[in-house]
Amino acid sequence: MGVVRTDKWLSAYIYKWNKARTIEEKVECQREVIIQPLNDLFSTTDILGLHQYLLQLGLFHPEQTIDIEYEKWQKKVPWLIVQKQFNKLKNKWNGPDVKIYILPLTDQNRFLEVELGAKTGLTIEKGILLFIRSYTTTEDLLALITHEYHHACRLAATKQTEDEMVLLESMVMEGLAEKAVEEEMGALACATWTSRYDNSWNVDWYNHWIKPNLRVRGRQKHLPYLYGSEMHGIPLWLGYYIGYKMVNSATSHTDTTNNLLHIPAETILERSNFRR
Repeated sequence: MGVVRTDKWLSAYIYKWNKARTIEEKVECQREVIIQPLNDLFSTTDILGLHQYLLQLGLFHPEQTIDIEYEKWQKKVPWLIVQKQFNKLKNKWNGPDVKIYILPLTDQNRFLEVELGAKTGLTIEKGILLFIRSYTTTEDLLALITHEYHHACRLAATKQTEDEMVLLESMVMEGLAEKAVEEEMGALACATWTSRYDNSWNVDWYNHWIKPNLRVRGRQKHLPYLYGSEMHGIPLWLGYYIGYKMVNSATSHTDTTNNLLHIPAETILERSNFRR
């Protein structure tokens, strides 16, 4: 499988979008050309719900023109860059065959621009979605697919569903994915959240927010702890940061992604600086 030719989707979308006269027609155009082909991936027939979900994740908005963006993509050919890295990692990690969809990132989300460097991804059991901009660097693109494909490998190894997963596994999964990025591309390629609190760490954050909730089940329930929550006073990226530090303190330079893929999250916790 590997990378799906979403360049063909985007070409068809631009043609139809430029003929659409109202915002309602443009919304319908996006649902028909971009969202509907993803129904099977998400095992749903709720096109409206899926559309809203993907817009929240970072998909470009229907009112956003992507003509110039698409022209730049054709010169950069992100599909080939991602396919090459996927082939390499699949062979190296003996990973699953998944479909990968690359789509434009919204230009209306400052948080995604500043905090994630204009790139984000989503991995589910059947596939991976990557949202990027034309100026997303090749290094960032390689780091993104490495991180997301590691998730696919970890999900295949643990055989856990999102509903079964506990917060500890969610955090360890993120930490292991960035450890894989570091292994493949070096520490400089890692996400900024891996070092966000290195100079301001407060152990009370872990004891108050994370430790009592390590066994909370259901990925959706983990989001405030992973991403942070202004409403609840949880620092930004807290779960991600701790997940990386947990993995980092539990492993050595001789541990490889292949060694770590099948190690239980509980074992990582016991070996880490967070075991007490």
